[in-house]
Amino acid sequence: MLLAVDIGNTNITLGIFDGDSLVQSWRLASEKNKTEDEYGIILNKLLSFHGFEKIKSAVIAGVVFPLTDIFKKAVEKYIGIPSLLIKADMNLGLKLDVNNPSEVGADRIANAAAVSKLCKLPAVVIDFGTATTFDIVDKNGNFAGGIIAPGIKISAEALNMFTSLLPKIKIECSKSAIGKNTVESILSGIIRGHAAMIEGLISQIEAELGASVTTIATGGYSELISKYLKKPFDSINPDLTLFGLKILFDLNKAA
Repeated sequence: MLLAVDIGNTNITLGIFDGDSLVQSWRLASEKNKTEDEYGIILNKLLSFHGFEKIKSAVIAGVVFPLTDIFKKAVEKYIGIPSLLIKADMNLGLKLDVNNPSEVGADRIANAAAVSKLCKLPAVVIDFGTATTFDIVDKNGNFAGGIIAPGIKISAEALNMFTSLLPKIKIECSKSAIGKNTVESILSGIIRGHAAMIEGLISQIEAELGASVTTIATGGYSELISKYLKKPFDSINPDLTLFGLKILFDLNKAA
């Protein structure tokens, strides 16, 4: 069994693989102030409660560097298994065709690795996290580059934080493009505006690649945003990053 860990700015996503099958997943809050002992105890309780004592290895992708190191130590100390930390200079099974490969986040590398093996190419992964990211994989299965935009939640929080009159809102469906009150107006701008941004950027990506793309969405707002697209996502896979980590682990486990 393999423990896959995706450490993001908001959540830590954990997955257990038995062979090629994802048999269990959890989400924890990303808390930089927690120690390796605290995370180790939480992790140990989770695995013991669900009967996953036969884990042999772990693979970790992290974009929060202090927390990534803390979690890696927790895994090795409390679970007693080796862990592989995803980096741009290891065997990825694909080329990072960008100016500075070391700048590409480990989660985005995992997304690219997943779609290069599992999807019709070229393809674009739209990942709804703290930021909304686009990971473009070309027809040869290589990472061609990406796009980073403010995420839905932080966009809503910014409106509340940097204005005097706009309230903090709950992210939910937008009833109409034309809002009849402040909340409806904000929801239209954020939800429908995000969908319009995605459609526009996909169109530009296809123009630059000279080909239609497969669109794969992952992250918490995938289903919500898909409702407002003229052409819905080709697929929605909330566990895409975990599958990418499994692929990367298999490529590098011998090392």
